[in-house]
Amino acid sequence: MYEDQMVLLLFVIFILIVPALLYAGFRKFKNPVPLRLLLILAVLDLLVMMGIFESGIFPEPGSMAGTLVSFALMLLLTSLAVITPFFWIGNRTGIERPWLIFTLLSFVGVVLMFISTMGESLEGGPLPRFFLLLPLTGWILDGFAAILQVQDIVYSPATLVHTFLLAVGLYLEVFIIAALFYVLLSGLPVAKNE
Repeated sequence: MYEDQMVLLLFVIFILIVPALLYAGFRKFKNPVPLRLLLILAVLDLLVMMGIFESGIFPEPGSMAGTLVSFALMLLLTSLAVITPFFWIGNRTGIERPWLIFTLLSFVGVVLMFISTMGESLEGGPLPRFFLLLPLTGWILDGFAAILQVQDIVYSPATLVHTFLLAVGLYLEVFIIAALFYVLLSGLPVAKNE
């Protein structure tokens, strides 16, 4: 029960606070923020996540610390996916307080992360296909696995390839949704506040 409350608190923090803090921190660090910096941080997050999983720091599969750390790293990845396109497209939206829209997109990212972690596999059986977990990018990842004939490696529970590709697919999915949202907002006329 305590673990469920901690995960819920983690979700709320990463929906309401973290994207706004990341945005404000990057704006103070450098304005305009270079996109390569945000992409490098996303890659570093992925590498840290894979390093933790590979090293076996949390040997017990259902440990609370392991769950919280893995969710925090995945949520940080989705937060980076939410703010990255804003620095690229968002300046054309005319929004003065972008942290307000980060909440909506962070919620979408958390929901997608929750859906992608719900995939079940039978004990000893292959892991689920990506299109079942990621509606947009899952088809692409499954297609590449089929074209390259590496399904045995990708869907094997013995390797971390599935986890890595799932995290990359989640990042790309949230990035695409956020970018489309910002493009839509940039096409709307700027509201006059009187």
